[in-house]
Amino acid sequence: MTGARGTADRFRDLVHRRLLPGLAELGFGDRLPGSLAATEAHGVAWLLDLDVAPWSTPDKVCFTVAWGVHVPGIDEVVGDPAPECPTVATSAVHGRLGATGSGIDPCWFELRSLPRPLAAVADTSVANHVLAGVANEVLPLLQTLSTPVEVQRHLHANVVRGRGAPSPEELQTIRRIAALSLLLGDRANAARWLDHLELRSAATMAPDLVAERLAPIRERLAS
Repeated sequence: MTGARGTADRFRDLVHRRLLPGLAELGFGDRLPGSLAATEAHGVAWLLDLDVAPWSTPDKVCFTVAWGVHVPGIDEVVGDPAPECPTVATSAVHGRLGATGSGIDPCWFELRSLPRPLAAVADTSVANHVLAGVANEVLPLLQTLSTPVEVQRHLHANVVRGRGAPSPEELQTIRRIAALSLLLGDRANAARWLDHLELRSAATMAPDLVAERLAPIRERLAS
């Protein structure tokens, strides 16, 4: 067995024999096609996945834990296509273990090519650190995002407020806040956020084009 093959096999073994059982004990016992593990809260789904770093090599696998909060219906309510399988990347709120603020890198874990006796000890240590990170950081954070209302509150608190050209992330956040308002039945709040989205979008494209793109959502709002 080559070192490369051994490291790849160890990573798969780490996931299936150590991480998945440990995550199930933490409450993440569901398996969805687009994520490693998941569980349902009160109208939302918490998703966990592993992001493998692009600088991984055949002899070293680097990865971190990614988390997301998916709100069913958030896309459909404004006429957007819903993802076939919810993933961390398509979640209304998402992040990575250790990345607790802007500019802070996530916590990366490593599996290095090692002789068999040392590899077993190293793999146990890595699994324990991953599960501890989920239990001590990710799970408490997700518990503050247990409902669509809490997700909306989080998005509102973290929306970027600027006067220059908005980033795609800012526009997406505003759109999601409006969608959540509509999903929750608060049409007046949805209308206010659509007005804000139209105003911010007009900083990067023609106002008539913005109005045309938002027209289907306003029709849904009025229906």
